Amino acid sequence: PPRLDSSAASDVYKRQPFRIGTLGVPRTASRREVVRQKLEQLLFTMPGERVNRPDYGCGVQQLVFSGTSAEAAAAAEFLISTNITRNLPEVDLEAVRVTSDDARLHIDILYTLLASGEEEAESFQVPLEAPP
Repeated sequence: PPRLDSSAASDVYKRQPFRIGTLGVPRTASRREVVRQKLEQLLFTMPGERVNRPDYGCGVQQLVFSGTSAEAAAAAEFLISTNITRNLPEVDLEAVRVTSDDARLHIDILYTLLASGEEEAESFQVPLEAPP
């Protein structure tokens, strides 16, 4: 991940997406926060949305139209797992689980940060109903 050169901030990384803070310096985050931000970008970016990276993104907002069957969940898990493995080399993906209830699609991701060996879990939710 992008790292700031500063001996006082040994575990501080540039936020994803990149942002400038109020003092004109890049905003920072921990490694775990940066990986979560990258996961969120990957999940919610539509394939073809990024210039020069047509295969980047899962487009999970489109998964809400694929139904709530076990087959749809398995296909979503495969899509997400493949994209994480391809686009986030800093993590060792352990599991992806996609479930749904009446109002939301739930995505749970379990992974290990390769740099530290720490196991992490992240959860994301996508509303199943379109906004008015």
